[in-house]
Amino acid sequence: MTQIIASQKTEFAIDPVILNLLPEQGSIELQHDAAGKVHRFHTHPVDEILVIISGRLNFTWDGGERIVGAGDTIHLPAGTLHQSEALEGGAVYAIATRPPAHQANN
Repeated sequence: MTQIIASQKTEFAIDPVILNLLPEQGSIELQHDAAGKVHRFHTHPVDEILVIISGRLNFTWDGGERIVGAGDTIHLPAGTLHQSEALEGGAVYAIATRPPAHQANN
């Protein structure tokens, strides 16, 4: 059943760094991974930007591996093979996707 809850709230605070990820048309996904959650190696047909909000991830990509934490930003060009594992305490991060840069300018 659809429900609308009236509110007097008129402002929604969001980090400007994350707000700037919003594409002209589209959305940003907010991801919460519990400790030990693994996103096995995969690719995307779009460019992806991840902003770590809290916690830490062991992030592995074609050619590297790094533990990333709150405040770090990951830029993944389309087709980049990558995987992540949430470390102790889990991780929360924002994900924005966009058409590949080489296509966006065509």
